[in-house]
Amino acid sequence: MLALKAGAWLVTGSVTLLSDAAESIVNVVAGVSVLLALRLAARGPDLEHPYGHQKAEYLSSVFEASLILLAGGAIAVAAAQRLWAPQPLENVALGVSVALVATALNGAVAAYLLRAGRRLDSAALTTNGRHVLTDVWTSLGVVGGVGLVVISGWERLDPLLALVIAAHVVREGVRILTANVSKLMDERLPAGEEQVILDALSEHPRVLGFHRLRTRRSGRTRFAEVDLFVDPEMSVRAAHEVVAEVEARVHARLAGLTTTLHVEPYVEGRREGHVVPADEFPGRSRRPG
Repeated sequence: MLALKAGAWLVTGSVTLLSDAAESIVNVVAGVSVLLALRLAARGPDLEHPYGHQKAEYLSSVFEASLILLAGGAIAVAAAQRLWAPQPLENVALGVSVALVATALNGAVAAYLLRAGRRLDSAALTTNGRHVLTDVWTSLGVVGGVGLVVISGWERLDPLLALVIAAHVVREGVRILTANVSKLMDERLPAGEEQVILDALSEHPRVLGFHRLRTRRSGRTRFAEVDLFVDPEMSVRAAHEVVAEVEARVHARLAGLTTTLHVEPYVEGRREGHVVPADEFPGRSRRPG
């Protein structure tokens, strides 16, 4: 696809098609990065990394976002130079035809990556799939823009459209970067997933309250820690049974979760009631689950 898009640029001389080819360079490098990240993330825990290696997927996504930002900057520079010294386009029909073939192939790749990302619950594959899908829409806009240049005969429209594409590429890069940096910093699970844990705690008749729910995600593995309150006269065996029952309910509804439940004695006025994360961190908005 990179070769096809580069060919479309070479035969037409369109800086707009050049911007499309530049994104494909990012796709190639990012694809290699994703492959290496997935191989590393597949390794199990070891002495140095007892929680596994799945955060490698987020590192891959951050690297991909950085490449996207670099590509956006390069597109903007090339467009600015062409805006200063516009040039007529050549062999437009051939170039557009080649670009459309590449776009169709890109669409198939994007659909495959997004399906695989959902099936494997992979951040790296999902990020790469969304980037490739964005590239598809960009390519369609590029083809339409080149057509407008030919119809209007205004040569400066080509670099102006490339600048618009550069802004779009940078915006996508910033979005991917901020989302994955937040996950690297142990962003808590979405509200919908946390609610599954809260419901399992609230529904158990021998759980008299809970607090300090802490959740995070590393690749496909989710982690949750919470303190729950039980009858202070309860035996250790009975408390262990409560923990096991709560964990079984949560794991049945939320796959790939590693739970750490700490039992504390119920104390009226001190350790009682259900304290949810929103109560501990008031004023902070939550993203939808």
